[in-house]
Order: sequence, then C-alpha cells, then structure tokens
Amino acid sequence: MKRIVDICCIISFLVVVGVFFYPTILQGKLPVPIDALVGLYHPWRDLYSATNPRGLPFKNFLITDPVRQQIPWRKIAIDQWSTGRIPAWNPFSFSGSSLVGNIQAGVFYPLNILFFLFRFSTAWTILIILEPVLAGLFLYIYLRHLRITPLACVFGSVSWIFSGFFIAWLTWGTMVHVALWLPLNLLSVDLLISLERIRNRIAWFFVFVIGLAMQMFAGHIQIAVYCFLIAGAYAAYRVWQIKQRRLGSVLWITAGVAVSALISAIQWIPMVQSIVQSGRITETENWIQPGWFIPWQHLVQFVAPDYFGNPATLNYWGVWNYGELIGYIGVIPLLFAVLSVCSGKKRNDAVFWMIVAGLSLIFALPTPFAYVSYFLRLPVISSLQPTRLLVAVDFSLVMLASFGFDRWLSRREKSVWRSLAIVGVGILILWFTVSPGGDNLLVARRNLMLPTGLFVAGTLLFLISYRARKFFVVFCIGILFVVLTTFDLLRFGWKFTPFSQREYFFPETQVISFLVNQAKPFRIMSLDKRVFPPNSTSYYGIETIEGYDPLMPGRYEELMAAIGRGKPDTSPPFGFNRIITLESVESPLLPLLNVRYVISLSELNKPFLKKVIQEGETRVYEYLSALPRVYIADTVRQVATKEEALRVLFEEVFRSPRPVAVVERNYELGIPRNQLTAGSASVVFYSSNAVVVDAHMVSRAFLVFSENYADGWRVRIDGKDAPLYRVNYSFMGTLVPEGTHRVEFTL
Repeated sequence: MKRIVDICCIISFLVVVGVFFYPTILQGKLPVPIDALVGLYHPWRDLYSATNPRGLPFKNFLITDPVRQQIPWRKIAIDQWSTGRIPAWNPFSFSGSSLVGNIQAGVFYPLNILFFLFRFSTAWTILIILEPVLAGLFLYIYLRHLRITPLACVFGSVSWIFSGFFIAWLTWGTMVHVALWLPLNLLSVDLLISLERIRNRIAWFFVFVIGLAMQMFAGHIQIAVYCFLIAGAYAAYRVWQIKQRRLGSVLWITAGVAVSALISAIQWIPMVQSIVQSGRITETENWIQPGWFIPWQHLVQFVAPDYFGNPATLNYWGVWNYGELIGYIGVIPLLFAVLSVCSGKKRNDAVFWMIVAGLSLIFALPTPFAYVSYFLRLPVISSLQPTRLLVAVDFSLVMLASFGFDRWLSRREKSVWRSLAIVGVGILILWFTVSPGGDNLLVARRNLMLPTGLFVAGTLLFLISYRARKFFVVFCIGILFVVLTTFDLLRFGWKFTPFSQREYFFPETQVISFLVNQAKPFRIMSLDKRVFPPNSTSYYGIETIEGYDPLMPGRYEELMAAIGRGKPDTSPPFGFNRIITLESVESPLLPLLNVRYVISLSELNKPFLKKVIQEGETRVYEYLSALPRVYIADTVRQVATKEEALRVLFEEVFRSPRPVAVVERNYELGIPRNQLTAGSASVVFYSSNAVVVDAHMVSRAFLVFSENYADGWRVRIDGKDAPLYRVNYSFMGTLVPEGTHRVEFTL
C-alpha cells in the first residue's frame, strides 16, 4: 500500500512538472531565452525585419546568458566529443581559451549523452526539463527516508523545484543541475552512517561518489562548493548524533569524498589552472557594488516575489538584478517553514536546517560577518557573489516547510498561530509601506495582492483544520495547501521563464552563412554591442576576439585593455565586467589578432576596410591589414618581463606595420632584431586544438601563432619537440630552422 501511495504521489508531482512545461509538450516551444537573442541582436533582427521591423517580441531581457554562454560552450564541447577528441580548447572566443578549464561548459557531465541521441535543441530542452524532474524525485525520496508523510513530500518537492533559485537559474542548464544532486547526497550520507550490512553500504558508497562527482561535472563551481559544505556539515551532524560506529562512518564518508575528488580531477584541476591564469583571482572590488549582497529591503521578496516588479513585465525597480536576489518558495511553504521554526517540539534536523538557513543569510546579506573576506581581499573567495547562497537558504526553508507540513498534517501543530501572526504582521507592514502611492509603489501594491490572498486563504484553511475532528478533512485541506502552492509557484515560474519558438534557436542568416563559408582560420570583431553578442558566434563555429566569461585569460584581458586605451597601460580596473569587446579598428595592434572581418551597423569609410556583404543594417567589412593566424616575424625583440613586453610591442607596431614578435625569454635566442627574412608559412590543417603549418625558411626565423598561450600547448618541428615561447604578450610562437619544415602546434 505504501508503495502505491508513493507511486501516486510521484506521478502527481510529475504531472505538475508537465503542466509547467505545457508550452513545450503541447506547442513544441523550447524553455530557452533564445527569443531575446533574435529579438535584441543583429543580424537575427535583420532576418525577421520584414515581418517585425521593430524586432521580434521577447519574454525576458534579463536572462540572455544561457544563449551567450552555456549553450555555445556546450555546443563546442559536444562538437569536439563528436569528432573523437576530448574537449580541451575553445578557439572561438578571447582569441582562444581553455574549454576544459571552463567548468560552465559541462564538458564531462554524463547527461551530455542526450546530445548524441537527439538534435542539439531537443537535447538541451530535455536537459532543462530533467532539472525539476530529478530534483523533485531526489528530494521526495530523501524526505520519505526521513519518515515524512507522502503528501508533505510532494509539498516539499513542488516548493523546491519552483523556488526562486530554481526559476531564476532554470534556463542556464548548469546551476540547477548542480543543486538537484544535493538531496541524493544527503540521503547517501544518512545511509552510509545507518546501514550495517556491508553490501548495502558499498552500494550507497557508489551512489555518494557519483552524486558528488555529478555536482562537480554539472557546470558551476560556486553552487557545487555550497552544496559540498552543506553535505559536509550534515555528515558531521549525523556522525555527532550516533554513539557507535563513528570512526567507521567517518572513514566511509571520507573515502567517498576522496574517490569522487579523484574521478572529478579531470575537471577541477584544469579549472584551478584557469582560475590561477585569469584575472578573476585578483578581483576584489566588486563587493562594493549594489546588489553584490542581498539588500535588506529585498527580504520582502520571500513574501512577495514581485514587490519590486519583474524584468519580464519591464517594471522592475529594485536593486539589480532580480535573478540574483529572488529567494521565494511560496507563501504557503513560508508559513509552514515559520511554523517549523516556532514549534515547541522541533525535530533535531529542523534545528540543523534553521542553522544552515541562518548562516547562509548572514553571509548573503550585507552584515559585518559577510564583509570579512572582502576586507581581507582573500583571493577567489572575495570574487564570489554571496547572493548565490540563496540555494542554501531556499533548500533549508523547503526542508523546514516539509517538516512543518508533516507536523501539522499528523499532529495539528498548535504553534501555527504564531506562524500566521509573524507572516501576517509582515504582510501588513508591507501594505503600510505602499499606501502613499507613486508609480513604483503602485507596482508593489499590485504585486502584494496575490501573496495577501494566499495568506488569507491559508489562514482560513488553518482555521478549518483546527476545528476538524476527522483526519480525512485535514488530509483534504492538506491537498488544498498543495494545490494553492502549485498554483502560486506555477504562476511565478511562468511569469519569468521564456518559452521560445523552435525556429528561433540559432537560425542562420546571410551574414552568418557568408562567415561560415570563408576559409579558416580567421577572426571577426564587432564594433557595436547590438551585433553578435560575445560567444554567440561560437555556436556556428565562427571565431572572434571578443568573449564573455568570468574566467577570461588574464594576459589577454590586459592586452585588450591596453589596445582599447591605446597605450601600454594594464592598471585595473579594465572596465570589461567579464565581457571583452573593442569599439575601434584604429589600433595598430589589431592586425596581430588575425581579425579578417569587422561587423558594424553603420557605414565605415577606412582605407583598410572593404565592404563585402550587407544584410539589413548589418555590414561586414574585410579588414585588409589583418595578419594571418600563423606568420613569420620580420622584427623580433626579446624581453625579460611582461611589462617590458607590452611596452616594446607598442613601440614596434607604432614604429612600423611589419609583422613583429616580442618574445619573453631570459636568455638570448640568437636572432637579429630585424630579420627581414624571406620565407613562407601556410596552414595545412586546422582544428580546435591542433594547427599544422608548412613553413619554408630562407634562414632561421621566428614563427608566430596568434593563439593565446596556455599550459598544455606543445610545438613539434618535423616530429621533434621544440621550445614554445610566449609572444606578443599573450600569444605563442617558436624558432624554426632554415629550410622546409612541418610545424605542429597541439594541445
């Protein structure tokens, strides 16, 4: 009988998920904010300009990151896997950067198997749908293990999968995939401690290892670290509770962590290397910006999520940005969470989750404790935005809500009146704050109505249940609570989440077709932020000097800052805010970047630019001064430090437009400063992590490869290893002897 009840509850929960994704199931739409890409940016706007001269309508301008980061990065990884290569290098952004070191690419996530079974857009859609399915299923199983009633488990699962954290990050396909494994890991910890039979322990040991590794592979290290900390604290708490087998339990859990770390080393070791080589490790000033912490006034969003408006309805007036600050779990679940806190006879694990929620809020809010790491300028830690702690806050509140619902359902907890009083007074205060009016407060007042209505409905249901004598009546009221919560959270999720037409998923335009069909390798650059947002061209295999990534190569960031300033100045801040773009083609350093095409929305009259195609407002110019990806340097300068390298590079390119190589080495290379060497170099094979060049040298000369220098790159000349040098501040090159040779740059 219990199994039948559980099956029915799981089916009902899956039905709720199906209802949320009805635009996908019934209309074929994709839960992807691709409508913002084609509605905001050229050349896609030009593609639809005949039918929509003002641009296609789009749902939510705030969440364009999935189509500018996660989807292009995953596409690169899948394409490289498809050719039988381990995805290691991304040549499409920043003039080359580590792909395996970019954890958000999800290179090793096992669920990538979907992309080999379905076309990319369908696989991505399934990946998104699996987020609430797996998250709810794992939480249901974990709550049942804690002896929570099935209806309370459904209540908790629905509250979790449509919480503010889930809805805000649902379309990313990474952060939620990390968080969804948390309940399974907590269950594994419990069973590793409580089970006595060695066979059962071994089974759950492997589940624990897989769960931890999945969180590392899923694609977001900050959320993974928070989940690891929660699981670690939970393990310590559970071990502390038992009186026997403490050492054995600790050994099992420690072994699981160690094995998982070994398995996931293929991901976290390159990630650490990328962090060390990026500018992110020295980012220590972001915390002074508004919205870095959760502003105190935004705590009202736990009661009224759209008190400050919503970006999807274009009336948001709160601190930027909405997605980072929303921790809503529903009015009814919040009532039950407060009930659990106010209960006179708390479960021991309720106290644990109260502590987790409290500590998470202390460090997510602008409190003195939260400021410590930023005042101390701790590397890496001080660059992490603490609002992401909402994953811990929301999960803790959902756990407390599930406990509260279970106690109310089974014992009719009398402390419900304190819960109602606390939330009711809070809502009443909010009504007083919006009473004066004003445009913004009118938005707040309008968006307070539904939470108030839900609170009133919840209060009435509590009153009825308090007077009811039969359990059947209380159970029916419990179902009504679940229905109200489902209605509330579905409305909340639908309001924010876009569902786009499949035809909008990275359509190919005339400009894109032109660029795709040109002989590689070459790069493009855009002179307008309304054209080809950074990383978007990666989906089509078009390489660019721009990029958008928190872990951009540090040397390249400095070089681009200097190019933008027109002088060898790399003093921070650079003003890129994780997005590197250039707005001018005037720099004499630009030819070194292998820019063959320049994209603009306006006419450009420059002697070194030649218009080759125009589609609507989008114009493509050939940059006639561009150097090839691999070239022989006419001028070679040797320096000892990176500061000297940048200064000398500027001196040389401003003195003469000849191909230059500024090499960073502490010993003499034995090449004249001005080679003026005749010779040729042509690329005969090009892929994402290998370039083969046939070079004919009249005398010993320096060959420059305009790809970002990184650990892991090697060069071979005629099959023999050769020294690889850092060249032109951020790129690489090698010395090639006189004669005809085959030079291979490989990663």
